[in-house]
Amino acid sequence: MKAQTRAVFAVLSVVLLLCSWAVAQVPQLTPFSADVQVTSTRMKGSSQEMNGKVYVDRSHMRMDMNGGPLGGAVMITNLATKTTYTLMPAQHMYMEFNANQAQGRRPGMGPNIKSYPDPNDPCANQEGVTCKNLGVEQMNGRSCVHWQITDKNGKVGNVWIDQKLHFPIKATDGDSSWELTNIQEGQPAASMFEIPPGYQKMDMGSMMQGMRPPQQ
Repeated sequence: MKAQTRAVFAVLSVVLLLCSWAVAQVPQLTPFSADVQVTSTRMKGSSQEMNGKVYVDRSHMRMDMNGGPLGGAVMITNLATKTTYTLMPAQHMYMEFNANQAQGRRPGMGPNIKSYPDPNDPCANQEGVTCKNLGVEQMNGRSCVHWQITDKNGKVGNVWIDQKLHFPIKATDGDSSWELTNIQEGQPAASMFEIPPGYQKMDMGSMMQGMRPPQQ
């Protein structure tokens, strides 16, 4: 049981570090699916690589990541209710977070795979963040606007926002990057954004209690 608990937290440390869904408001997205490749050198000073699939419709996002200690994990976000579900298919279990909890479990160690409420101004409503429009560029056969983004600490990153999808298909910030390829426009099946039958909700409170050392 303790081994499984440690594995669950290992999944969270990867999936929640690498994914940060924008839920401040529902953006006007064009439905699509794509392959995703993620690279980060922030965790333990070594290069971490993951790959998977991304599915997007007008009010949901889903990301399937391969590998890891539990054989993979799935993150589904309902943008309307600002609720995120992390599924562990091999265990038929899932965890539920609201927007604040999901953000709180991600201490800024991985790249943000997210939409922007205003793709024409990625810095909108982000205090201390500035954006510079570097023009339209072709990225993976798609027409994208290249933005250079400087955060409030002076760190510079780059993001390429697809002009039709209104979603970034590539982002880099020096020590991490992610990129979408094999983009297929079209509405994913509604079932992609639902918790499959037979999945059990995980009690995070009990799990945290089980990780604590026994009282002397």
